[in-house]
Amino acid sequence: MKEKWLSTLQDLFLFTCHSKDAFSKHLKYLFMKCKNPLSRIMLKLLTEEGVPDTVQIETLRSLSHICSQLDESSTLQLLENFPSILVPLSSDNQNIRLAAMSCIEELSPLWSRISKNGKSGVSLHFLGEMLFLIMQQKKMILSDKNILASFFTSLLSSSSESLLVQQAIGKRFNESTKKDILNFMLDHALGLPAHSKLKILSLIKGAGSKLMSSGVESLLNDLLENRRQHYLKDGKLCPKLSQSEVDILCLLLEICTKANSSDEARDFGKFIVEALRLNGAEETTVLEPCMTILRNLSSSIYGSMKPETQELIFRNLLILYRCPNGGIQNSSRDTVLRISLNCSIVEKILDPIVDPNTCSVASAHGKKQKRSVKNQDRNQCDDATQGRENPLLFLSAFLDVLLMKKDIVNRTSLVGPLFKLLRLTFENEEWMLKAHKASSGSSQSVSDFTAHIQQTLLLTLEDICVSIGNDIAHKNVGHKYDLQLLVDHACSSDDVVTSNYAFSLITALVKIVPDEVCARTSDILTTMGKSTVTQLDSQSQRVFEGLISAIIPCWLSRTNDNDTDKLLQIFVEVLPQVAEHRGLSIIQHILRTLGEAESLGSLLFLLFQSLISRQSELSLLNKQWEYEFAVLLSEQYSCTIWLRSLILVLKKIGTSIQDKFKQMQVAMQFVADKLRDPEISYKLQLKEDMHDIQNMVGELMEQVVYHLQLVNSNKKHSLKENIRAVLRTLTKGLPPSTYFNVIKELINHGDSDMKKKALGLLSETVKDLGTGAKLKKKGSVSSIRSSWQQLDEVSLKSYKKLCSSINKLLDDAQEDISSTSLELAAVSALEVLANRFPSHDEVYSKCLKSVCKRICSDNSALSSHCLRATGALVNALGPKALEELPSLMKCVLEKFPAETNKTVDSAIGSSSSVDSLFMSVLLTLEAVVNKLAGFLNPYLTRILQLVVLHPLSFSSSDPKLKLKADVVRKLITEKIPVRLLLQPVLDMYPKSIGLGESSVSVVFEMLGNLVSSMDRASISVYHAKVFGLCLEALDLRHQNLDSIQNIDVVEQNVINVVVTLTMKLTGSTFRLLLIKTIEWSDSNVEGDESAPGKSDSRAISFYSLVNKLAESQTSLFVPYFKDLLDGCVRGLDDAGETKTALTQKKKKAKLNDTTTDKDGALSIQVWHRRALILSALHKCFLYDSGSSKLLDYSEFEDLRKALVSQLVVDPPVSLKNHPNVPSVEEVDDSLVACIGQMAVTAGSDLFWKPLNHEVLMQTRSEKIRARVLGLRIVKYLVEKLKEEYLVLLPETIRFLDEVLEDSELPVKSLAQDIVREIETMSGESIRQYL
Repeated sequence: MKEKWLSTLQDLFLFTCHSKDAFSKHLKYLFMKCKNPLSRIMLKLLTEEGVPDTVQIETLRSLSHICSQLDESSTLQLLENFPSILVPLSSDNQNIRLAAMSCIEELSPLWSRISKNGKSGVSLHFLGEMLFLIMQQKKMILSDKNILASFFTSLLSSSSESLLVQQAIGKRFNESTKKDILNFMLDHALGLPAHSKLKILSLIKGAGSKLMSSGVESLLNDLLENRRQHYLKDGKLCPKLSQSEVDILCLLLEICTKANSSDEARDFGKFIVEALRLNGAEETTVLEPCMTILRNLSSSIYGSMKPETQELIFRNLLILYRCPNGGIQNSSRDTVLRISLNCSIVEKILDPIVDPNTCSVASAHGKKQKRSVKNQDRNQCDDATQGRENPLLFLSAFLDVLLMKKDIVNRTSLVGPLFKLLRLTFENEEWMLKAHKASSGSSQSVSDFTAHIQQTLLLTLEDICVSIGNDIAHKNVGHKYDLQLLVDHACSSDDVVTSNYAFSLITALVKIVPDEVCARTSDILTTMGKSTVTQLDSQSQRVFEGLISAIIPCWLSRTNDNDTDKLLQIFVEVLPQVAEHRGLSIIQHILRTLGEAESLGSLLFLLFQSLISRQSELSLLNKQWEYEFAVLLSEQYSCTIWLRSLILVLKKIGTSIQDKFKQMQVAMQFVADKLRDPEISYKLQLKEDMHDIQNMVGELMEQVVYHLQLVNSNKKHSLKENIRAVLRTLTKGLPPSTYFNVIKELINHGDSDMKKKALGLLSETVKDLGTGAKLKKKGSVSSIRSSWQQLDEVSLKSYKKLCSSINKLLDDAQEDISSTSLELAAVSALEVLANRFPSHDEVYSKCLKSVCKRICSDNSALSSHCLRATGALVNALGPKALEELPSLMKCVLEKFPAETNKTVDSAIGSSSSVDSLFMSVLLTLEAVVNKLAGFLNPYLTRILQLVVLHPLSFSSSDPKLKLKADVVRKLITEKIPVRLLLQPVLDMYPKSIGLGESSVSVVFEMLGNLVSSMDRASISVYHAKVFGLCLEALDLRHQNLDSIQNIDVVEQNVINVVVTLTMKLTGSTFRLLLIKTIEWSDSNVEGDESAPGKSDSRAISFYSLVNKLAESQTSLFVPYFKDLLDGCVRGLDDAGETKTALTQKKKKAKLNDTTTDKDGALSIQVWHRRALILSALHKCFLYDSGSSKLLDYSEFEDLRKALVSQLVVDPPVSLKNHPNVPSVEEVDDSLVACIGQMAVTAGSDLFWKPLNHEVLMQTRSEKIRARVLGLRIVKYLVEKLKEEYLVLLPETIRFLDEVLEDSELPVKSLAQDIVREIETMSGESIRQYL
């Protein structure tokens, strides 16, 4: 009845709470009449789950309101139920927390009142202080719901890590009081609903394992039992756990994993074991407690438990390891890794499995399970693991854990049992079938499970073996390793992965039992050889490489060097059956293990031998698999390795007996291909391994040269070219410093033939480099080629050492044939080097001294090469070569003429040796003149005799000699001062006359070069000498000497000198020299009466000079032509009937020579003279462009008559026999141009009319040539005068009318052209006047 009344009262309270405003008076009445029952109802509402927030707030407010109105008994009851108020105080709703805090503030005065009356009781002595502390934290608690839990953690525990609550709170109470508070809270909480119970337990969980009172343990046990009964059995005897109960279970289990002592850990073990049971359940209620244990179980707690409990926990963890739930599986794996396992626990699980009396994994496990639980409490171990595991999954999980857990104490003791288990899996198929049958529901086949177990076992054993390593203390387990089992089943296993794991284990065993492994090396290598053909995956390759790396060094330590080649031969034989990339990786690793630098050469030699044994004809080598593989393999290594290998290959071939030249052919092609690799140059530029590369290149070149000698002795010409190509390729890729060092080492070789080959190679290489200009012209210069253009400091040092070695070789040479050839090679090399790398270094001075000593050698070839080398060295040294100048000039100027005379006396004409020697002399003189010109004065005459008077210096039989002599002569005139050189050159003229026109021409070429280089002061001093010699030389035509066959060539050179000289003279000086020349040309006419036919010789020479002067001086020469007009008129009129009016002397020229030949035509000389006069006059009229004209009327008339008279003169009959004399066509052109230009220059019809008339009169001549020339002159006048010619047109028309009727077609055609030209010019037809 009372309970019903209380229920009605609760409903009435709740109703009034929902409608507070309407029933406020009623609510107050209730507070007044039913305070005590209402307080109990309110406390109940605060702890129940699902009460609305508004009701809770109103309840707390109401409770605060009636606190002061309660009697002492109700007040004490309210204080005893204080933990119930903590439930809303920890609420997520801040308003509820505020109302709860207000209620606590009301409770505090009540406690003070009760305590003063002495009725608080001993059990609540701490309450007042705790209420005060809570009120102190009011703001923090109201702002954050988690502060209250931190507060109780600080209050109840000895230490707190919270930063939000003061550390001093925990010191307010002693340990006994803290225990009273904890018991007070727990006792009250255990009587509350699950929701409130969870709230209070969460607040005080910071107390840790202190929380686990007997009541709490009983609660935990009940929850686990309910979980087991409802979820893990088929009965469903207990109700389903609520979420709050699950959370309480997880909270208490978490506290169990944080035991503070070993005793507590042992007590809590049964709870942990029970929580780990799943039995395949997937409900959250089952999984969450298990996850709580897995997350929080520590190694220390696990280690503190009883061994039997540890075993049970470990078994459960193994079962969970293969749980279908991914979260459970991952957490169990983390837990296994976290806890520390003792080997004894593992052995207890492993021993029954490998027991030969055990029929299956499942039964073995059952026996083990019974043995492990017989002394345990029945409630803890009953059905702890039995029936929950899949046997194969359990075994698989167990092995995975063994592999994963590397920190198991004394893990090496598991080697024996694990090998027993491995043998079972390999040899006892029935055992695996029974185990698979016991594993119901397994989706994998027996073979898959077997493979997995075998692989895990092998990996675990390998890991244990690796962990043993070099630890001597653990090597006593070596007898437990069943090596034969591994070798047998590595070969026989169908599973590639299993086979690889077996090989990996053998690899690890090499360090532990090397003797046993080496004893079975042949079997292992055989097995490996078979597997390499079929196993092509990357893992198999890594396993193979690891085993090779371990077993081969061990094997080689017990064998000799020859076995290395045998080992390589084994793999060479199987290479054709293996894929290329796989074979490459196999060989690479073998070579790496054996030592690449030593073994690569042996392998290449074996490959070449294999190729030769298959191919009788070595064609298309690069298509053969051995060659392709050798190229591909060598590309995997740096040049420092394959260079050494190439050297080794060539050495092996050199000592080979069979198929030596075939091997050589293959090797040389391979070397040539490899040398195209730019890596050598790149490394040398970066100065990486420079010393080693230089040494290796030197050795390689030495071997190549050695093979070249073998080929030369056996006359293998095609192979010889291949080897020479290799040498060229070898040198092109080297930077200068490296190349110089390599050649130096070869020069210092003991074999003289090797020295000669090295010197020849040096010369050839440097020549091939070419000049910088040529390289630039090609457009692209590689970095190596560019480094040759400008030697750096390192290269210069190497170069100096090389030159010193060559010089030492010359100094140490003996006087015999072999030494002479070596000297010849050394001198040639010095020449090439000096030409390519000019330097003033002292080393060149030493070399020059050594070379000069050999210029006078009796061997002409050596002498010639020494001269060339001397020239190159002088060019390089410059003035520093002055010390050797006397001895050099002595040999050059004395030896060569003697050598020439000896050769010429012994054979008709010059020999090739003399030509070569003379070319060498010229090269040397070129260098000496270019660099030491200021010191050659004592030798000038003899030098000029050599380059001017020697027949080879101007011989046309060898153009190269003449061209080089021209260069030397020109260089002499450029480098040597005029004051020193002029007189020696002038002195050469008398001697040159007897040697012919070429020698004379050479003298005047040099003289012309000298004159062109003279300054004004030198011209004023030396012009008389030069002009006198030229005037003397112009008389050579008149002298008609037998030695001068072609006078025109000489005369042309002389005239060029005069013209060059006159261009540098002043006007007055030039006029004096011109008058002197005129007098000279006329002097023969009066003085040489006893020599008919020679009177025109000087005139021809003179007017040739006048033509050149007119061409060079143009309008400047026109004023001087007045002095020549008289001579021109007389030269054109040979009859003597015309008396000149151009001169005031009334001098009558008496012509003693005949002007015509026997046929009545002009002689050749007269024709030549007149042609030159016509040409000179035409040029004079052409350049007469000044205001004052050259001709007045009388002079014009005299010239007109003389010129027009030439129209009817017949040419010489033998003119075609004189190619140097102007032809008829040339003279006709000159005559037409001369008369026409004279009229144009006159510029007045006063001059034109008589000239036009007289020319037109020639159109009536009986001679066709005269008529054509007359018409050509008329046409010239029409074209040049244009409209001005119209004044002459009336007279011209009459003559044209006649000419148009001419019977000769050329005459008629020319007349028609003139008519058309006139019509075009006048714009009207003149046909009507014809």
